[in-house]
Amino acid sequence: MIEQTFEATLYAPLFYSSSEGRAIRTQPTLSSTALMHALGYRYFGMEKRYAEFGNEATSADYSHLKEAPFFVTDMRPITVQTDERTFRSTDYRSERHFTTNDTDLAKQIAGTKSIPSILEDSGAAYQTIRNYVGISPGSKFEFTVWSENELPHQPFFRMGIKQTGEFRATIAELQTLVLNKYLLSEVYGLSDELLAALMEHSQSFERGNDPRLQHFIGADPEFVRERILPEVLG
Repeated sequence: MIEQTFEATLYAPLFYSSSEGRAIRTQPTLSSTALMHALGYRYFGMEKRYAEFGNEATSADYSHLKEAPFFVTDMRPITVQTDERTFRSTDYRSERHFTTNDTDLAKQIAGTKSIPSILEDSGAAYQTIRNYVGISPGSKFEFTVWSENELPHQPFFRMGIKQTGEFRATIAELQTLVLNKYLLSEVYGLSDELLAALMEHSQSFERGNDPRLQHFIGADPEFVRERILPEVLG
């Protein structure tokens, strides 16, 4: 099994609905479920999934990831700026949006104190504007991949809403492993005993408001290689 660690740099704004409400926010730590799809589509021949219906449209199903011939960590933030903002109307007739990293302008729109002419003149229903808070270009992340086939030393991939987040990565030295609890427990079915042991062999455990946003921070690399990888990659 080949182990590769990368440092990824973001070159276009990245938006994810890590948490929702009037503001759709992207958390700095990017989930391995998203990274597995991004790398799987580009380098491992993973079948792309498009529109889903019924329960599948609202309840995420990641069971197909268990068959993937590779395993990844979460994307650990190294230097991240979360000041990229897009404002979208949710008017049924059309969708209007624009992106800005102007903090003053963003505060004006989010607080509905004023609407800039670029929005006001387009005729959409701005009482339904939603504020998407994303990650700015130049942000850097670390992730590790285990696979039978080696990835290119400078992989390129896209992530996020409408695949607008463009990443380019380079080989790097392993610093910190961050593993996703949801992926390990719900997709790969690791036992509670093994997850408890992983917690003991990690520097900390980060709880999120969504099961997919819970992370083992600073997992011991040797423990992961000896106990976790045989379970997830057979």
